[in-house]
Amino acid sequence: MSNGWFNFFPYFAGALKIIVTAIGAYFAIKWHFDEDRRVKEAEGVVFEPQSFKKKLAKMLAIPVILTLLIIITIYATNWILDAY
Repeated sequence: MSNGWFNFFPYFAGALKIIVTAIGAYFAIKWHFDEDRRVKEAEGVVFEPQSFKKKLAKMLAIPVILTLLIIITIYATNWILDAY
């Protein structure tokens, strides 16, 4: 095979699949937490706001985890393609 676009397609497709699935999972989990919060607030339960450290940890963790998943997908795909 030559070095055409089809050699790189599994990398991009795998990374795109992980990104889309991660975004969908994030919004599904967020919706469930928001719905639970809405129901509890209707019942009169009081919530304290998140601390700055927790917000910062979330903001840093999501890009790091997505980057690691993309890198793992690229290397795993490369390892599988090299086996054949």
